[in-house]
Amino acid sequence: MTDAAARLARLSSDDRELLRESLATLFSGSFIVRAVEQHAKLYRFVTANFEAVEDYLAVAGWGLRKDETLGVVGFTGPAAARMQLGIDDSSLLLVLRLLYEERAAAVTLHGERTALQHEVLDRVRTLSGRSVTKTRFVAALRRFQTLRLIRILGEEVDPETVIVLYPSIAFALESTALDEMVERLQSYRPEADSRSGGDEDESDLDDSDENDSDENAADENDSDENASDENGEVD
Repeated sequence: MTDAAARLARLSSDDRELLRESLATLFSGSFIVRAVEQHAKLYRFVTANFEAVEDYLAVAGWGLRKDETLGVVGFTGPAAARMQLGIDDSSLLLVLRLLYEERAAAVTLHGERTALQHEVLDRVRTLSGRSVTKTRFVAALRRFQTLRLIRILGEEVDPETVIVLYPSIAFALESTALDEMVERLQSYRPEADSRSGGDEDESDLDDSDENDSDENAADENDSDENASDENGEVD
């Protein structure tokens, strides 16, 4: 038995529960973020027992990373287990990463970096050159909130909703990878003359709820028309 494994074996019942919660959080969301209130105790536990938890996960081929400056513990798995991002999700992740850097000098009183929903959407549209419908954009925001990359303060469809940018964004997409990701996404941009005005109307987020069914139908057509684009996934 390794020293790390022996250390885990000697954990108290309370610490064993913290280990269980920490692993469940990492498996479900990939990150433990010190800035997330519910994660604070788990973050302290994992960083205090980092080597032991790392060795425990290594037995199953999983890895663990930490950045105590950012306050993030990250979970890494084998290639087959990594999440593959489509073009829309990749564009959103890159925009969130760029905004996280830009807002470094404008943090709130709580020390959080934030952006408005419409700012994020506008940047995604500009970067990708693609029409982004309400359904796809909101689904991507919810996915990234589950992964603890962001926190949405309000209704996802409200352009004035505040989005908190967690430091895990910087952990998930390191600065050294930004230029490469921009180039890859630029290579997927559709030709300007292939974009129809109808697509732009579908992506407006201030549409009334009564138009949702029409938008959803447009989304289904969108997904069929853009199937070849969506297959270009980003690691």
